[in-house]
Parts: sequence; C-alpha cells; structure tokens
Amino acid sequence: MNIISLRFSDINGTLKEVIISERLFEKANVEGIWFDGSSIEGFARRFESDMRLIPDASSSYTINGVKTYFCEVYKASKPFNGDPRIVLKRLLNRTEESYKVKFVTAGELEFYVLRNGEAIDTGGYFDVSPRDKANLIKIRIAEKLTEAGIEWSSGHHEVGPGQNEIDILHDYAVSTADKILLTKNIIKLICESEGLKAVFMPKPFYGMPGNGMHIHLSLWSKGENLFYDEKGLYRLSDLARRFIAGIFEHAGAITAIANPTINSYKRLGEFEAPKYIYWGMKNRDALIRVPEFTSRNSARIEYRASDPSANPYLLFATILAAGLDGIERNLEPPEPIEKDIYEEGLYKSLPTLPSNLKEALESLRRDQVISSVLGEAGENFLNLKLKEWEEYTCRKITDWERERYIDV
Repeated sequence: MNIISLRFSDINGTLKEVIISERLFEKANVEGIWFDGSSIEGFARRFESDMRLIPDASSSYTINGVKTYFCEVYKASKPFNGDPRIVLKRLLNRTEESYKVKFVTAGELEFYVLRNGEAIDTGGYFDVSPRDKANLIKIRIAEKLTEAGIEWSSGHHEVGPGQNEIDILHDYAVSTADKILLTKNIIKLICESEGLKAVFMPKPFYGMPGNGMHIHLSLWSKGENLFYDEKGLYRLSDLARRFIAGIFEHAGAITAIANPTINSYKRLGEFEAPKYIYWGMKNRDALIRVPEFTSRNSARIEYRASDPSANPYLLFATILAAGLDGIERNLEPPEPIEKDIYEEGLYKSLPTLPSNLKEALESLRRDQVISSVLGEAGENFLNLKLKEWEEYTCRKITDWERERYIDV
C-alpha cells in the first residue's frame, strides 16, 4: 500500500494523524509535514500556528496494512518544547548521558466494553466465555497488536462487568508510550467494528471498579537490571528504593499528570486504586507495589495510581524525573506496609494523594523539579487543566445539583 500514516500526540495524549503518499515520505523526513498547531490542544496560538511533523524512523508500525510512524513536532527549525514525546525523549537522552542507564516501562490498560451504554457482560476477574462476552474481541485485539508489531503479554477479563485488560510488554519508555497510544486506538476501532464501545474513562460507573493504567518500571545499564539486588529487601536494590522515595517526594505533582481529569479522582481510593502514599509487596492498595518476580530481569516496581486518560509521554517523564531526584538526593522511602491499612487503622497516619484535580495541579505548580522537566509542555498542560477545572466548578450545572437543590 502506497500510504504512510504519520501520528503524534496532543498535550492530553489524544492521538493525531495525517496520511501522506509514500513518494512524499523521503521529503517529509527532511522538510517535514506542515500543520496548524493552533488547532491542536495545548500546542500553539493562532498567530504562531505553523508547525512541522518530522517522522521518527525508529518508530515503525503497520496498522491495517499501512506503514505508521510516530513524529516529533518542530516549530520552524527547532524541536517544539511543548511536544510531549520530545519532553520524554530529551529526559531519556540526558539520563542515558549522565547516568548511563535506560528507563524500561510496561503498561496495563483497563477498559470497559459497552453495548448501548451498558456493560457487555456480567463476568468477573479472569472469567472465560460465555461469561466473558469480549473473549473474541480480545483475541482480535491480540492479533491486530501482533500484526502491528506491538508486543503484548496478556489479556483477560477484569473485576468489573464488561471490564477487560490488555498488557503491553516492557520496552524503552518512548516505545512503550507509543504502543500505549496505538493499543488504545486499536481497541477502540475493533470494538466499534462490532457495534461496541471501548471506554477508558477512569470511573465510568458508580459502585464498579475504575479503569487503571498500572505502570511497571525499572532502570537498566549494559543489559543489567539495576533494580535487582539478591540481598535487598524484596530483592530490590538501594537504587530502586531511592527511586521509590523520589516518587513519594513528588507524588502530588505526578498525580496531576497520572490522573489528569475531573473523573480520575472518583476512581482513587476504591477497588484497589490507591489513595494513600505507601509501598509494599503484593499489596494492591499501595501507591507502589513490588510484584513477585522469579528472575533478576523481572525485578521492577509498579506505580498503581495512573489511569488511561494520562498522556504516557508526560507520565513517564514525571515518574523518571521524580525517581532520579530520589537517587541524586539519596532519599529513603518509609518502611513498607504489608497489612490492611484500613483494618489496622494505619491509614490515619499516612500521607494522601491529592483529592481532586485542582489540588493536584497546585502540587504540580509548586514542584520545581517536575515543572523544570516538563517545561513548556507542563505550562500548557497546567493552563489547559486549570481551565477545565474552572468550567467544571463554575459553569456546568449537574443533574445531581438539580436533584439535590431544586426545592430549596
């Protein structure tokens, strides 16, 4: 097929695309493809709108037979500092140059499958067909991911009715972020082709589990997993513990990026979605969990607060920046907790994540380490989300308000 798809992400993590003729691809690599940046969320104003897309030749995928590349955004002759992908790549390059390490990540994407606005089934965790009515859908998704060149590890029915999960195999952080965006798109398209709707909204239904996007993290150097130490607690290295401490130090700012919608905060604190800042092994209520692993290459930590509305480039950049700060400052995390924090009453003394988007945005605004890494992209994100908060709190009249106050 003589078509090339060029894709990139806006500040929210929404996938954008332009298709070009194959014969223009070489020219696009040199001159780029011009577009109106003012029409992309969080990019540019009308009087400075001309931007270019330069394909990243290392990010090649095949979607429905079409060769697909992720692009980097340029403003005139220079990389655009507000491009989320560029923000992450720059930090990764600096990390590799300064520390000689690579940041490896994997992602778990949870989503509901709906028919006419209702869950497609009443199945539960790890159920099979016929209780899992999205079983064939997941098989089609897996086939399409494999065809695209996206390595996935597993897929299964989740706890909620109609809720499912697809897991992306570990890779270097930029590639993982690319794959997360492509996977969400593929899942949506396959569900739509069956008359269904895939929903990644963090908390689409009251009283049911929300959708998370748990992220697995490790640092590597010369083929060695730096998070592993056979003699360490949970077989984690000192480096891994300091990385965890850095995440805790900047947890509020990270939350703004990891949970970037009004709805995100209705998920946190319920159904194994964290609210309190602590860590442990196996504990799924914790902000950071140490999963069981059988080999040194599998040693990792799991960040459990993030949801699928997050921009994965910005998410990985903030987590890495926080972790590196913990390493540089030799921070130590608190003692891990392996008890039920609610039964034992331990939650009363634990610090909490922000309770709403406004609190998280204020944490981001105050956090100099995270803000300096995000730069212009962070400023654009902050302005966009503050406007979103204002619209939610000041302008919209909800059904709940009408029902509650109609007779006052």
